[in-house]
Amino acid sequence: MNSQYEFREGQATAEYRRMVDRASAVAERQKAKVDPMYHEKIDSLLDTYARKLAENMNQGNRIAARVPSWLVAGGGNANVSKKQKQMQAERANMEEWEHIQGLLDKIRSTGMGGISADDPAAIEKLQKKLDSLERSQLIMKEVNAYYRKHGTLDGCALLSPDQIERLKSDMAASWRSSPKPFESYQLTNNNAEIRRVKARIEALSKRAEQTFSG
Repeated sequence: MNSQYEFREGQATAEYRRMVDRASAVAERQKAKVDPMYHEKIDSLLDTYARKLAENMNQGNRIAARVPSWLVAGGGNANVSKKQKQMQAERANMEEWEHIQGLLDKIRSTGMGGISADDPAAIEKLQKKLDSLERSQLIMKEVNAYYRKHGTLDGCALLSPDQIERLKSDMAASWRSSPKPFESYQLTNNNAEIRRVKARIEALSKRAEQTFSG
């Protein structure tokens, strides 16, 4: 009903397990970095991630099954109203997906301490973080463009050989019919973090400029 590609039995379950395995690896690396007092919180975040991801992926499949794809069924007898409702539900489900992926950032930051507003070097540290995020955004876009042009990641000078092999493995295991090196949600999440850091820099800069008279 929803794809011109052949369905592979168990592909959604395999994708879910792959994502949870990756999240588990993130959690284990973080626990190795921080004091054991933070381990319980990391495990709780991982459990929340796995549970919410399962609910989100199941809901996405339910939404997709409501109305056949126009590419498969043709648009002649399409119920436009039902299709619009389906698309609205898909957008809401994708927003939830992006929020769930944000839990991985919470795992990575647990026990590490943030950049305090009282830190005299807060703006400088935030600017360095912003520069790193913007470089990552640019690299992800350019890698995707390279893949669209060449149909392969081989020879991409922006990535190390290990990074190329890791991305190729992730793409091969993806449940998506046309996976990309970096999916849209990764770009969206990184862009949201860029906006958040920019807002913090602006707020701290304004506070530093303010003078008060009592």
